[in-house]
Amino acid sequence: MGAMPDPYAAENVVRGLFEALNERDYKRALAAIADSCEWWSMPSETMHRGGSALVAGLDQFTAAFPDWRAEIERAVASGPVVAVEWVSSGTFRGVFRGKLPNGKSFRRRGCSVAEVRQGQIVHYRDYFDRVGILQQLELMDLL
Repeated sequence: MGAMPDPYAAENVVRGLFEALNERDYKRALAAIADSCEWWSMPSETMHRGGSALVAGLDQFTAAFPDWRAEIERAVASGPVVAVEWVSSGTFRGVFRGKLPNGKSFRRRGCSVAEVRQGQIVHYRDYFDRVGILQQLELMDLL
């Protein structure tokens, strides 16, 4: 029988975050993100500090896209830094940024780079095509 995976290993922390978000286990997701974490959404060049703002935003997003999921396709770790390629998808079924749902679905690919220290994410950069998702959802006026 193999050794148990180290829950503090950088890749395991990031994989655990994705699992928690997909399960809507926001308490577990918050535990994976340091209060001082700088979480950057690179397409909009916005930064959130700590997990609370991120989880609140994701909670609103999943109200509009209740079937939203993000799956890791590949992860590469070097010490405390983890790069992940992911694909996310969802269907527009609730109000989003003042827009009524239209039933359109999206699928987007992205890449994220995280730095983990003492079992928590301390820096996170999210790269994805923001325009592509708005085109798929027919919401280009949100740009």
